[in-house]
Amino acid sequence: MKAQIVAGVIAALVLAGCQSRYNPGNWGWFGGSRSAPTLEPRDGYEQNADFRPLVEQVVSMTVEQTPGGAIVTATGLPPTQGYWKADLVSTYQTVTGEVAAKDGEIRLEFRIVPPPTPTPASTARSREVTTALFLTDQTLRNVRQITVVGQANARSSRR
Repeated sequence: MKAQIVAGVIAALVLAGCQSRYNPGNWGWFGGSRSAPTLEPRDGYEQNADFRPLVEQVVSMTVEQTPGGAIVTATGLPPTQGYWKADLVSTYQTVTGEVAAKDGEIRLEFRIVPPPTPTPASTARSREVTTALFLTDQTLRNVRQITVVGQANARSSRR
């Protein structure tokens, strides 16, 4: 009888060190976890995705020189009143998310948030939305053209 108890204790100690399903310590409610594939896209998630739509039309665009850089100002014309949170978003960016040029051009998308509820169209002048972006001299160093893009058109300024 003592031999059976000793054998049982030794068996329990041996199984306690195992990662098998026979180990009583592994008999939890759900069991151990296993590796499974993720639903993440192969290229990863886009970190700086901007889901605001482009403004319907870019009415005007200017580039004004200032100390340390330039200010790009654009006026857009959405289809109705009530559009808000307008920004000029760079198509090309550095690793840190700053505006960058590609082939001597800075492309800026005129992004804007639509109104939460339907609004009247009214006059074109009352629908205009203006936004601006400051670009440093370092950003503009090798730039020959700045373009602001909307849905229907784009406006450019060259040096």
